[in-house]
Amino acid sequence: MRILHIYRHPPDQVTRTLVNILSRHRQATEFPLYQEPVAYDRLVSLIKEHDQVISWW
Repeated sequence: MRILHIYRHPPDQVTRTLVNILSRHRQATEFPLYQEPVAYDRLVSLIKEHDQVISWW
């Protein structure tokens, strides 16, 4: 199973811990929305490619 984590802000330690727990035994990808320029075409492709998507606001 593939999981995509989308970050609106840089993740803090609590978020990192949760990401590590949720990503265990899965192929995980991270996408930072806070870094300019944002490649929205790439983001849409990643969403389609992954089984699960989590947005960290």
